[in-house]
Amino acid sequence: RRHTRLNQAATSALTRGNEHVRARRENTGERDEGSQAVNATMQSGESIYNLIPQPVVAPERPPMHRSKYPGEVDPATFEFGDRVRKGTGTFGRNPETIKPKTDAFLKRTSVDKLPSPASTMTRTKVKKLPPVPKRDEAPAMGLVSDKNFVKTNALEAMLAKPPKKEAPLLATQKKDYGKVPKYLHTIKSQIAAEKEMIAEFQRQQEEAATQSIRPMSEDERDELLYDMKVKWGKLNEAYGKLSFTLDVPSHMRRKEELEAEMTQLEKDIKTLQGRQVVVVDERRV
Repeated sequence: RRHTRLNQAATSALTRGNEHVRARRENTGERDEGSQAVNATMQSGESIYNLIPQPVVAPERPPMHRSKYPGEVDPATFEFGDRVRKGTGTFGRNPETIKPKTDAFLKRTSVDKLPSPASTMTRTKVKKLPPVPKRDEAPAMGLVSDKNFVKTNALEAMLAKPPKKEAPLLATQKKDYGKVPKYLHTIKSQIAAEKEMIAEFQRQQEEAATQSIRPMSEDERDELLYDMKVKWGKLNEAYGKLSFTLDVPSHMRRKEELEAEMTQLEKDIKTLQGRQVVVVDERRV
């Protein structure tokens, strides 16, 4: 409050001074730029007292809104337009309906008796290890022997007889001498089975080849020659219609293809003329 009063007093004093100066200058017709800046500063609300932090006043909380149209349905029992609350519609079943029954426990007479164990049951005995010595059972200690192990070992070595060396058996003295090993019999039988399978396959191929081969008749050969000559004539006609200048790659390629086909037809015609031709049916091979 003190700062507020000081601020108000300073503002009123500056206002009165500015009014006095403005009235005097209006009478004299003078204008001062400094007074204009002060007036602009005062009008904008700037003051050094604004640097003093002002107390924060909490806004008054408005009263809670209450509708002037009271509802006829209790929100606790209302659910999607259904006025009747379901038993499991919110958080599961009602705890009153799922309490455990104290008299529904398992009784001794409610279950059939277990079968009696077999009287002839036997178990295999397991060989047990010697028992572990107890804590108060101390081993025998302080036993001393008068035996001279050095001399004893020397005497045993001097009196020992050298081991008898058995001469290795000769190859002719062994039991399996002169007998064919079993693995050779196995390999021989496998080779024989493979040879038999190959021979059977070749025989089948020869039978199929002999059944699919037949000599060509004269009429068929004449007809085939006629068709080949007609085709050669068409190719020759197309070859004669080619341009003289073969500067285009496609023309050169076309010429080479026609020459190759005509050469092959000439060879085939020469092969068919004056010879016996045999036809092989590839569908039977």
